Amino acid sequence: VTVRRVTSFVNLLPGIPEAWAPYEGLRSRLPSYDFRSFGHDCPDGFRKPVEALADEMAQAGWAYHDKPTGDGFGHVIHNWAAVGRPLIGHARYYAGQRAEPLWRDLETCIDLDRHDLDETARILREISPERHGQMCRAIRETFEAIYDPAADAEAVRGLLL
Repeated sequence: VTVRRVTSFVNLLPGIPEAWAPYEGLRSRLPSYDFRSFGHDCPDGFRKPVEALADEMAQAGWAYHDKPTGDGFGHVIHNWAAVGRPLIGHARYYAGQRAEPLWRDLETCIDLDRHDLDETARILREISPERHGQMCRAIRETFEAIYDPAADAEAVRGLLL
């Protein structure tokens, strides 16, 4: 894990002003950090094959996932939680959606609805490795609590019959 690496897999991120502006704002405030943005029309392109994407997630310290148009079910946000990477973004985009439990400020994420960019940059600079590790474990534990593949499979089975 590279704690000073902030990585995004939000497709078209540069074309989403309300998400790209905070990403760029944080990057400008944290010049010693490594910011990466992968996906369609993103500066770092694609990561292929899927193992390379998983490796990139495992190396990241933080998951920048700021998606005002998401449906809250997406595989990327849940993959971030599964690998135990705290989120950075606006929690309000996930209110009432399946991913809402992943957004607990300063436990599983840094909620940009509660912290401006200067404060967020300060949090990132000052967070201890121990505290970061606690946040990693907390989001993974939350994922395990809300994701039940057997129950999901049964629900789908019920819809198909």
